[in-house]
Amino acid sequence: METCSILTTTPNAVTAAVHDRMPVILEPDGYELWLDPGMRDVTAASELLKPLDARLMRCFPVSTRINHVANDDEECSAPVELAQIQDRLFTL
Repeated sequence: METCSILTTTPNAVTAAVHDRMPVILEPDGYELWLDPGMRDVTAASELLKPLDARLMRCFPVSTRINHVANDDEECSAPVELAQIQDRLFTL
């Protein structure tokens, strides 16, 4: 049986505005340790399960296409302009 898991951690400054947790994103220097099938050091593995440095991430609005499971392409993550919201009935 093939399986997949997404490990989560506390949010960093970029993701905190969206959700109270974020996926664990390993930095390249942690790949070898994480993928080592002989690794038994739980403490070392646990230290990798931390929020990614927010300075390495960016945040931008995307289309609501992302909300439909049938849409599974790169357009879902393409940046879009936010529509201006009219917050008054009458304009001055």
